[in-house]
Amino acid sequence: MITYCDLQRETEAFFKLYWKPEFGQLPTWSEYWYFEGAIPQNTQSGCYTLFKGNDIIYIGAGLGDQLRKHWRVNKDDSGKQYCPTEDWKEVTSIITIGIGEDHFPLAAALEVFLIDKLNPARNSQRKK
Repeated sequence: MITYCDLQRETEAFFKLYWKPEFGQLPTWSEYWYFEGAIPQNTQSGCYTLFKGNDIIYIGAGLGDQLRKHWRVNKDDSGKQYCPTEDWKEVTSIITIGIGEDHFPLAAALEVFLIDKLNPARNSQRKK
């Protein structure tokens, strides 16, 4: 099981290596998003993490359009605006980290770094 604590630890290790003070405030992970309202930090470049319960199952780069491949607009009366797509129906929540357009390459690097360190189950394309 890969948890938020594991993600936070490895994110901190990444930023110790690659974030410079002149870049500004250190990016942080959002609160959990449960498919209601706007995706956190969706106007920035960054990374996202998909959870099944407390377990991280996927890490990706790119917010907004890239993240939308994992959910659809909900048309039933459950009260949620969005639902995971059939391929991602086990996803229970998402968190994001916005890095910003000026540092977009770091978003891609963070994605690769976290996948390498944490090896989420659904990141099969980059597994060791």
